[in-house]
Amino acid sequence: MSKAEGLGDLLEGEAVPGAGQDVVALYREPYGPVRLCSAAGLRGVTLEEFGPVSEPVPYRGRKGIITYWPVATREQTVVCGSLRQWRLAVELDFEPAWAAFSAGPVELRWRAGGRLRRWRPDFLARTAEGVREVLVLKPAGRESLPAVRLEVLEEVAGAAGWRVRQVREPSGLRVRNLGWLAGYRFPAGDEEGQEQALLEAFREPAGLRAGVAASGLDELTGLDLAYRMLWQRRLLFDIAHPLLPDAVAWTA
Repeated sequence: MSKAEGLGDLLEGEAVPGAGQDVVALYREPYGPVRLCSAAGLRGVTLEEFGPVSEPVPYRGRKGIITYWPVATREQTVVCGSLRQWRLAVELDFEPAWAAFSAGPVELRWRAGGRLRRWRPDFLARTAEGVREVLVLKPAGRESLPAVRLEVLEEVAGAAGWRVRQVREPSGLRVRNLGWLAGYRFPAGDEEGQEQALLEAFREPAGLRAGVAASGLDELTGLDLAYRMLWQRRLLFDIAHPLLPDAVAWTA
């Protein structure tokens, strides 16, 4: 019997003492079967490149929406089970500090209080430096996860070699700005000459429309390209201000 098969006894066995003991993990490799392993068996597994264990469903008793997020820099689609996850996916896709990420690619199972507990942390991500992190959204109005989940997560992360990061749901003007820019996150064709014209036009800070006019491009073409370059961070702007056509931008 394999180690993974032996651990499966937990799913049907008696309760174990302590919330974080004898945790098992389930994940699915691309186009492969669901695999079962110990927390230590997750070390080195590229979960940030995998899809969810199974298709997410809206939260029980609440309205929800499933979104499919094509990542800008990878041939990967991240499946988000809530708008909270979607907002964080946009943030992760925009920030160059994250090289890869996936929503809910692992399910943790353990027994506590005589019951089987199941939980999927929100995201597994890999930083540009190659460090894997598990990211979880803080519950609304709270500063931390429930103690039991945090105990389990920290135990699993320690065995798997992950860092744990609790984050707030992105909100406010930043979310609206990134949501707008995300529609321009994919290249539209060979624009090298036009891009250079915009880079020159924004050497000094200027409103978007003014900079486009100075570049010699027509307004619609120039604004579309400027938004793509803002997403790519080749042009910069103050994300704390509304991203209107006259928002000030400058060359990175």
